[in-house]
Amino acid sequence: MAFVSDLVSYGGLALQFAALILLLRGPISRYFPLFLYLVTVLGFSLGQTWVYSTSGGGKLYFNLYWGGELLSDLLALVMIVQLTSRALEGNALRAPLMRLLMTVVGIALLVPFVLFESAAFHQRWNQSVAQLLNFGAAVMTMALWTAIVASKNKDRQLMKVSAGLGLMVAGAALTLGVRQFTHQGDILRTIADYAYRLMQVAGPAIWCWAFRPARKMGAAAPPAIATPSAG
Repeated sequence: MAFVSDLVSYGGLALQFAALILLLRGPISRYFPLFLYLVTVLGFSLGQTWVYSTSGGGKLYFNLYWGGELLSDLLALVMIVQLTSRALEGNALRAPLMRLLMTVVGIALLVPFVLFESAAFHQRWNQSVAQLLNFGAAVMTMALWTAIVASKNKDRQLMKVSAGLGLMVAGAALTLGVRQFTHQGDILRTIADYAYRLMQVAGPAIWCWAFRPARKMGAAAPPAIATPSAG
C-alpha cells in the first residue's frame, strides 16, 4: 500500500512539472500566480526529498514540509483572486466581489494568530492553519465558478484551470479536517489520504489538459488538376 501511495504522490509531482513546462511554453503571463504555485510546490518537494535522503526526518525536514504547505496554500488564495478578477472583466460585480475576496484572505491570515490556542508554527497549529486556508480556498473557488458561469464570454481554459485548483483545495481541506478527529491507521483517515492523493493527481492532469498545445491545422489539400475532356 505504501508503494501505491508513493507512486500516486510522485505521479502528481510529475504532472505538476509537466503543467509547469506547458505553462512556460504558453500563457504564463495570464496565470503567473499558478506559475509561482507550481515552482513553490516543486521546489519545496525537491528540498524535502534531498533533506530526507541525506539526513532523514528532523527539524529542517519539518520546516520545509510545513513551509511549503502553508506558502502554497497562500498562493492558492492569491491565484483564486486573480482568476476571479479575470473572469469578471467588464462585469459590474467585479469591484464588490474582489473586495469581498480580499476581506476573506485578510481574515484567513489573521484568524490563526487570534483564535488558535496551539503554539504558532508547531504541528497542530500548522495543521489548523492549512485546513483553514484550504477551506477558505474551496469556498472562494465556488465564487470563482459562479463568476465564470455568469460570464458572457466563457473562457474554457480558465474553467479548466479553476476546476483543477478546486479539486486540489477541496481534497486538502477534506483530508485535513478528517485528520483532526481520527488516528493513524483509522480506515476513514486512510480513505481520506488516498482521496487527497488522487485529487493531487487529478488537478495537475486537468492543468496539463488546459495548457496542451493547440492542434495545428493540416495543410490544405492541393487543388484538383483539371483534365481535358475527351473529344
